[in-house]
Formats: sequence, structure tokens, C-alpha cells
Amino acid sequence: MPSVFLPAGLDSPLAAGIILAVSFLGSATTAAFSIGGGLLLIAVMTTLMPAPVVVPVHGVVMVGSNAGRFAILHRAVDWPTVGWFSVGALIGGLVGSQIVMSLPAAALRLLIAGFILFTQWGPKVSLPLGKRSFVVAGTLSTFLTLFVGASGPFMTAVLAKVPRFDRVNLIATGGACMTLQHTAKVLIFAGLGFAYAPWVPFIALCIATGFAGTILGTRLLKRLDERVFRFALRWILTALAIYLGIAGLNAL
Repeated sequence: MPSVFLPAGLDSPLAAGIILAVSFLGSATTAAFSIGGGLLLIAVMTTLMPAPVVVPVHGVVMVGSNAGRFAILHRAVDWPTVGWFSVGALIGGLVGSQIVMSLPAAALRLLIAGFILFTQWGPKVSLPLGKRSFVVAGTLSTFLTLFVGASGPFMTAVLAKVPRFDRVNLIATGGACMTLQHTAKVLIFAGLGFAYAPWVPFIALCIATGFAGTILGTRLLKRLDERVFRFALRWILTALAIYLGIAGLNAL
């Protein structure tokens, strides 16, 4: 890989190649199941990149990945949900930007893990799913992503409870919401002084490989049976919640 694509802090072509491969795989997984790719990518980035750059760089890659998913499936987006989510995202971004350096990420990971496990395995309760709920979801999701990098499982757990959504509606609407959320995160870190410029060539490669993965995952999505999709989604959510819980406990 040409050195122009390797910023300071990521001077190993092997490490860069691994991240690009995971960007492809993660985007394919997210396009097919709405979740998984963001957490997989940030987990790998955390092991191969300097800690201070992981969340900001991951945010830009996620903008590209989710925007690609949104572009392919835009006809299935539920725009009222996205609108109310964006109101909450603005609130969460404004609040989170004031305290992004002060809250422990470990506790937030544990909270997300607990919420996901409750929605999948807890008592069957009716979650309020009106406009206020999506404002709250947007607020919490955007707030959380500033600290843990990938809060997609939280939002997916909420959207998966909307009765009128089939698998395509869920993934398309989630893609639109996550594009807005990660864009807000990128702007917040830019405002806090993070220097994105040295990472732009590598980020562009990650977005390109991620878009290729999105195309593959979207094709898989359209072939999935709805019952198979829901079964797989439940277990993927559970696995990601366990991962978040372990990561949170290890960081305490």
C-alpha cells in the first residue's frame, strides 16, 4: 500500500489492510442485518490505531458506510422517524459535546448492553414508539456514540420494535438515522480540534471498501426470509451486547 495512504500512527501496511478488510466485512454485515459492522470495525481499530484517533476516524468511515446504505435503500426510509430522530440527535450532540471528555466509556457500554439484553430477552413490554420516543432515542444514541464510538445496536433495538417496519424499512431507516448521527459526531470532534486531514486518504479507502461491502450485504438482505432475518438479528444483538458488557467490565 502506498505510504500516502498511511498516516502517522498507522504506518503498518498489514494493519491498514486488516482495517480495510474489516470495513468491507462490517459494511456487508450492517447492510444485511442493520448492526454489527460499526462495533466490529471499532474493535479492530482500537487494537491497531492510536486510541485518541479511533472514535473520530471511525465516525467519518461510518458516515460513508451508512450513507451508502441509505442511498441504495432510500425508497424504504420512514422519513417521520428520521425527522424526530434528528431532533434528538441535535440535543444529544449539544449535550454530549460539553462533557465528552468527562464520562467513563465503560459505564456507557454497560448501559447499552443492558438495554439491548432487556429488549431481546426481558419481559415483553410495549415500548412507546411515538415521536417523543424517537426524539429520546436520537438524543441517547448520539450522546452515547461520542463516548463508545458505535451505538448502532441501541438504535436498531429500538427500530426493531416498530411493528410496521419490515427488514428493509428497518435497515433503510437505520442507515438514514446513523448517517445523521455520525455526521454530528464528526462535526463535534472537528469543533473540538481533531485534525482529520492526515487521515483523509485512508478514510477514503475505508469508505470505498465499505461501499463495496454494502452492495454485497444489500443483495443478501433482499434474499433473506423475514423470520430468518428476525432470528439472526436477535442473536447478533445479543452477541454484541455481551461484547459490550465484557468490554465495559474490563475497562472498569
